[in-house]
Amino acid sequence: MSDPVTLYVLQYQLKRNLRPFTREEIQQLPTGRSGVYVLWRKTGTEGRNECLYVGESTTCVRRRLLQHHSNAQNDGLHSQLRMFGRIIQFSVEFTEDAQETVALETELIREWKPKTNLKMNPDKS
Repeated sequence: MSDPVTLYVLQYQLKRNLRPFTREEIQQLPTGRSGVYVLWRKTGTEGRNECLYVGESTTCVRRRLLQHHSNAQNDGLHSQLRMFGRIIQFSVEFTEDAQETVALETELIREWKPKTNLKMNPDKS
């Protein structure tokens, strides 16, 4: 995932292909697909969104998002989901293998610095 153009295109797609963070929307995702997901919070009327969390699943993104929806184990993320539940959205980029999934997650966390990510965020660990 070192190609800057490819990363830029993926970031653009993740910012534009937003879905409401509801159980119904999550259940529409295919099962058994690996990938990276992003949780967003609407921040204003201009259509801007704040990246709250970047995560990955090397087995099933759908299952992982349902886990977050039911009970986030990350206290910071859980607090955001509880406070802003109606304005939380998500986006997904499916990947082909575990190595690609982890590399993409790492790049996105470095780029966007989500405030609720514990991974690679020394202020939160």
